[in-house]
Amino acid sequence: RGQGEQWPTLSAPSPLPAMRLIKKFKAHSQKEGAGFIVRRPIGGAHLLDSVADPFLLLDELGPVEYAKGEFPGAPWHPHRGFDTVMYLKEGEGAHRDSMGNSGVLRAGDCQWMTAASGIVHDEGRDHPGGTLHGFQCWVNLPAKHKMDPPKYQDVPSNVIPTFEPSPGVSAKVIAGTCAGVDAVVQTLVPIQYIDFVLEPKSTFEHGGESLAAELETIIVYVYSGSGAVGGTEASSGDTIVLGRNEGGGDGVILESGAEGMSALFLAGKPLREPISRHGPFVMNTREEIMQAFMDYQNGTLVRHKGTMVDFEGKDEL
Repeated sequence: RGQGEQWPTLSAPSPLPAMRLIKKFKAHSQKEGAGFIVRRPIGGAHLLDSVADPFLLLDELGPVEYAKGEFPGAPWHPHRGFDTVMYLKEGEGAHRDSMGNSGVLRAGDCQWMTAASGIVHDEGRDHPGGTLHGFQCWVNLPAKHKMDPPKYQDVPSNVIPTFEPSPGVSAKVIAGTCAGVDAVVQTLVPIQYIDFVLEPKSTFEHGGESLAAELETIIVYVYSGSGAVGGTEASSGDTIVLGRNEGGGDGVILESGAEGMSALFLAGKPLREPISRHGPFVMNTREEIMQAFMDYQNGTLVRHKGTMVDFEGKDEL
């Protein structure tokens, strides 16, 4: 079911064993792409790759106002070895790759791109003006899938499950599951990616059967408002890293303050493989990184045209 359909409101669950706080920090800001500013909760000095595994990066762009044609986007650049996930909250942007695939992301849409063996693409162009707000997340791939053919899952907002798991709480399930509601995106690495929006003075506990024990990495990024995550006070820009109890069965309580709170919830199964990364490439060894640069320089990085997944049920090449 998509955004336009009604999901039943679920009754509040019994409290679950609490997760432990590992770390809390503010996301730093930096320039990215063609010079726009992002907040980066994952992928900076605050968080080791081994702690964030399988997540490599999370950037928040905006919300910021742009005139028509002002936003520069991220001009042609390559990727290899991981998934890039663009989730657009507000605004619009076009994307295209060197093999002729193209599309437009609009407010609420998500593009799940498995770069794998190699993609060269251009993204974020042709914003029509107004507010632009979105997130880009990188999810690592295991060694056995790093050289797979690339694949796109362009997911329109109206097919991304969005429902109310508790009064005053909206959950948009981009990947994984929440309160028995499953995402439409299929991922190679078991993860959850949920956008929670809490109205003022609202509460929701996520966990238990909805959070498999194998999803050992838990990161919550508060991008608006304030409240508490697992009993730890949090406000816009705070990143909360939580530790699971052995065997799972635990949960995290999200509580909003007087102004409400919005947060991205990320949970993943760690790959526990060596990580070698440089710029747009993430592999397992330095030699593989050097090979990726050589392939890009000599024009052989892109080996396959990415498959475009149609969520009407049809795949197109």
